[in-house]
Amino acid sequence: MDRRKTNDFWARLLFGLNIAAWLLLLVILLIFNRAQPEFETFFDRFYHLKLRTDWDYQYLYYLVNVVSFGIFLCVSGLVLSIFRGRRKTDHKKILIFTGIFSALLLLGASTLL
Repeated sequence: MDRRKTNDFWARLLFGLNIAAWLLLLVILLIFNRAQPEFETFFDRFYHLKLRTDWDYQYLYYLVNVVSFGIFLCVSGLVLSIFRGRRKTDHKKILIFTGIFSALLLLGASTLL
């Protein structure tokens, strides 16, 4: 039985952090896609196109900054969910997934820089 009649500010903030985590995950994937080296295809060989074969460091710096913000967002959401999210319907799983994914990407980007 849920005794909450309406969501309070903290529950709405936790829901907003989950939406922000999803959007941030999308941004992280797009930046990672732009930073990685280009792969050679049949058409690249046929038309003798020049490809970038190393990581784009400018995008890697953006990636490190966005991932660091993502880790901050996830940790703050997880701390908030410890105190406010005690029910099964409270949303907190994406914060855990995004936090782990962001930490792995930050570790990978720091080894490349």
